[in-house]
Amino acid sequence: MADSDTESVDPADGEAVRRALERFAGPSAVSERDDGSLVADFRGTTHVTVHPGGRVETGMPLHEFSGVAERLVFDYDAGELRVERDGVTYTFRRP
Repeated sequence: MADSDTESVDPADGEAVRRALERFAGPSAVSERDDGSLVADFRGTTHVTVHPGGRVETGMPLHEFSGVAERLVFDYDAGELRVERDGVTYTFRRP
């Protein structure tokens, strides 16, 4: 993938998730909840939340996702985050 700036992250690696979310959403958009969940807030109700156990929740107008991820693949150039597990892929597009 030389044409695209991508990074695969283990959702259980909190520090790697934080760095990737800050790069994806901007450092000021990322916060940590009391339970250790990392949240990237975008406009309105749009968000990505990664819980310490690897569960990912997203919210966007008209759709949302919730599930445990095996890996998070950030495509910074395309503005996409792919949540991958067991042959299932969910793509979140940065607004």
